[in-house]
Amino acid sequence: MVTEEQIRMLVQKAKEAEKRAFVPKSGHAFGACVLSEDGEFYQGCTVESIISGLGTCAERAAIDHAIVHGKYVFSALAVVNESICYPCGACLQYLAQFYQVAEKEMLIIVADKKGKFRVHSLFELLPHAYFTSSQVGKMRAYRGKK
Repeated sequence: MVTEEQIRMLVQKAKEAEKRAFVPKSGHAFGACVLSEDGEFYQGCTVESIISGLGTCAERAAIDHAIVHGKYVFSALAVVNESICYPCGACLQYLAQFYQVAEKEMLIIVADKKGKFRVHSLFELLPHAYFTSSQVGKMRAYRGKK
């Protein structure tokens, strides 16, 4: 369960991360923050590349930041933009991969810079996610990994 205080903290940390986005091409900055199951927060921001397709979305940057710290099970992710904007399909699918690790639903909080937000479940936003059956055992081995 994610508390109201954790949701506020996720949104605040995503706003902070958005300020550090590297967006020389589009100028369209996003910030994100993921909450690990043990209550730790990990930020990410948009990182564009001059070469099309090589950039990183804020949501995936936040997940990758958590993974560097040995976290593989997540309770929630917040994404902040100028106005309420939802994660792209690639990011939602990336998050669904970690659902398979944890077998726990994840909340997705979408917020604007003024503090308005909406809370959704991952599968509300991606009802037909792709799941692997051949690699699921290997993925779940990360559940207790430190």
